[in-house]
Amino acid sequence: MKMKFWVTGTVALALGAVGCQPPDPEPEEVAEVTARRSGDLVRNMGTSMRTLSNFSALEMLTEVASSVGGLGNMSGGVQGMSITGMAEEAPLPVPGVPDETTSQAQAALVEKYLRERIFIEANVEETKGSSTTFRITGEDLCSDGSTPADPACVAEVDRYELRIRATNKGDKGLDLELLFGPNRAEPLSLSFSDVRVGMIVDLGGVKDTVTLLSPETKLPRVMVGRVELALTSRGPRDVELQTSILDVLSLEWDAAAGAYAFSTAKASPLFETKVWQKDGANQARMALNLGTTEIRAPYSGAKAEFAGKPYVFSLSGLSYEMEAQEGSEALTVAHLGLGEAQSYLALGEHTLTTVDLNALSGRHFDLHVEKGADGLAVLSVRPEFDLSVFTDMGPLSAEADGGASSGGSGQSFHVRLSGGEAPSVRSVPANTSTGFPGGLQVVSGELSVAVNESRVTVPATKCLVRERTTTTEPTTGVGFAARDCQ
Repeated sequence: MKMKFWVTGTVALALGAVGCQPPDPEPEEVAEVTARRSGDLVRNMGTSMRTLSNFSALEMLTEVASSVGGLGNMSGGVQGMSITGMAEEAPLPVPGVPDETTSQAQAALVEKYLRERIFIEANVEETKGSSTTFRITGEDLCSDGSTPADPACVAEVDRYELRIRATNKGDKGLDLELLFGPNRAEPLSLSFSDVRVGMIVDLGGVKDTVTLLSPETKLPRVMVGRVELALTSRGPRDVELQTSILDVLSLEWDAAAGAYAFSTAKASPLFETKVWQKDGANQARMALNLGTTEIRAPYSGAKAEFAGKPYVFSLSGLSYEMEAQEGSEALTVAHLGLGEAQSYLALGEHTLTTVDLNALSGRHFDLHVEKGADGLAVLSVRPEFDLSVFTDMGPLSAEADGGASSGGSGQSFHVRLSGGEAPSVRSVPANTSTGFPGGLQVVSGELSVAVNESRVTVPATKCLVRERTTTTEPTTGVGFAARDCQ
């Protein structure tokens, strides 16, 4: 119960006050406006999540990814590489969706906190100009008032000397600043209008605050950057959630094995989800725009040539834009890509793995999914899908006697769907009566899969199927073969 009240109280603070307040507002006025608007936000967000969960096109996309991924790993392929990049293991994430009763209960609890425990006369510490400062104690946050607060939770909260300074911004709404400690450090700020709540976290401010209030807490040596979470709600059928990286994020920390580092580029927005209604039909949009991201980790193996050199994983980016309409069986995922350059994994000066997507065709593609007359989903791409992966783990391996690494260890994997205006494929189920094992049919264009020097090419109307071999049958070397879809 201790954490339940702490988390709920923090959510209440984050969703807090909205609206335009006159100078020096009375606590009761602040509480009423904040509770009403925050409750509306929680209810509207719940309604939008339930609406999103009913989009059949999103469900179809998950099913298609799973069925195509069911072709499995390529025997003889590139060290566990799946033809769909492990789509079966990582389907489209579907968050838990609160039902109507749960949404109403959550909204009521937020309203209760704000009206009865946060913005109350007893918590007013200072009024100055257009700002009012509220002193928040553990008794306020660690219980909703129906049960006694946990003493350990109260002591933990009180240790941080938490305050909230509410500032009237006129027509622009209200700003809240969370103040910690006797010096009133400000690692977190919130801005509110009648329809939007924005929360900005400054990692540098968080580090300074935690270091001041809890010196024994171990934090990364470097914490730099700001992140914003913004929620805009104009009604139960018009809600938008955005996450942005306002400045380059950088984290560096030390461990027994050596130094670690993480960084990612500015992205505004990084991720957004919007649900709205147009001409009586529910619409949804999701988009991701991750910039260049790099992770560094120390080498801890026994090879002297790599001592002191880091592993470096560099992802050039990750992006997509997706719109869907409730009741529609069609879906387009646009601008799918892995950034504007090659992604790679390296150890020191040696490149272990490289990944290129559509390197010769703009590094992005559009994916369209739509069910055909037979009920099978057809996936088409524009202009093409061209994925190349190369790995060379030789420098990390050694002969049995501990000598030099073996040569010729590099492996390449290449899959390309191309030809025509929008080459397309569909997953065809197995047919027990004919013995067809199930596979991926090329509806238009041409599909080729290559592992090292071995290649399988599948023309239109044919299927890519898992290769079944005996000791007397030749193999393609890639683990798959082309055959009729029957």
